[in-house]
Amino acid sequence: MAGGRSPVMRRRRLAAELQRLRLASGRTLEEVAAYLECSPAKVSRIENGQVAVRIQDARELLELYRVDGDRREDLLQMVRQARGRGWWSDHADVLEPGAETLLSLEDEAAGVFIYETNLVTALLQTPRYAFELFSSWTDVPLDRIRRQVEVTEERQRVLERANAPELSVVLDESCLHRVLGGAEVMREQYQRLVSVAGRPGVDLRILPFAAGPHQAMGFGFHIFQFTGDDPAIVHIERLYAADFLEGAEEVGRYQAAFHQARERALSPERSLALLEGLAAGVDAEPA
Repeated sequence: MAGGRSPVMRRRRLAAELQRLRLASGRTLEEVAAYLECSPAKVSRIENGQVAVRIQDARELLELYRVDGDRREDLLQMVRQARGRGWWSDHADVLEPGAETLLSLEDEAAGVFIYETNLVTALLQTPRYAFELFSSWTDVPLDRIRRQVEVTEERQRVLERANAPELSVVLDESCLHRVLGGAEVMREQYQRLVSVAGRPGVDLRILPFAAGPHQAMGFGFHIFQFTGDDPAIVHIERLYAADFLEGAEEVGRYQAAFHQARERALSPERSLALLEGLAAGVDAEPA
């Protein structure tokens, strides 16, 4: 897995560029749709990154927008790359709606900021913890559960690569006390958190019960930040789907909520001490 090659992110960048070119040309969605002999809704979906643009449609659009030379070739190459496959494509049959976008964002992000309220976040789960979690879905067969655990392990490889994203995680204290699979599974999970907390580029903090109410309370979410001109994106997971927020005002609110939670959390050093105590079988006092 390597950063900078995610087809979903390339599609989003291409979509933003095509919209910019249309607006610069003064064309309406209806005019472009008439030129392509399609519906305005299709053009809108292309510009929103909801569908991949066909190479022939891209050629016609660039002709309409009078884009030529090296710029035209660069955009056409982006079209080809946007129609590629991410590593997760081999697991498409076990992914929930929105998962492809989430995995693509993780693969591309320069910074990942996570606030979790109930469970250890997937990027830090052990295989046994993940298995117990997926096993709680009583309508899921065993082979599917095992493949979902494989996806969890695969996505964690993003933290092992040379250009790994900065990772900042705030775990509510309840995440540490919700038992999945028994004491041994939890001890192994605590040890995993201890190991990750000591890595360069990782900021792991525990938000204790004593921290009281805060802006992010009750809402787990991810914030993805990127290099270049790509705006930050917020991911909110629901039971069988996900929401992605891109508006600057909405994203700004989640960023403020995350920073407030991180400020109220234990320091990285005290968080590590708490985790080490739990891993050793001692119910450490977070105060």
